[in-house]
Amino acid sequence: MIKIIKEKPIKSTTSVAGILVQVTGGQWYGITIFQPSRNPWLGRASMSTTTGRMDFGRGTETFQKSFTTKPTFEELKITLMEVLNGAEPVKYEINY
Repeated sequence: MIKIIKEKPIKSTTSVAGILVQVTGGQWYGITIFQPSRNPWLGRASMSTTTGRMDFGRGTETFQKSFTTKPTFEELKITLMEVLNGAEPVKYEINY
């Protein structure tokens, strides 16, 4: 079973808030919260470097989920752990 062993904030100059979490096995994941214009709140996670560099190409995120209210990082950490431990990931598509 995969668990979170370390956590640190991501410094951002944009309206995206985020944290980095390290899971058992040493892999880092970035978790971000943001709200694109004319879209609901979104929470997503993707593999990351130790500095917070994430590659969000089409479909490469671990999960991307929509919320009616701003989600908490605790909610998103739970979702990430569920997905890493075998749950089906939600991959919400942004409407542009």
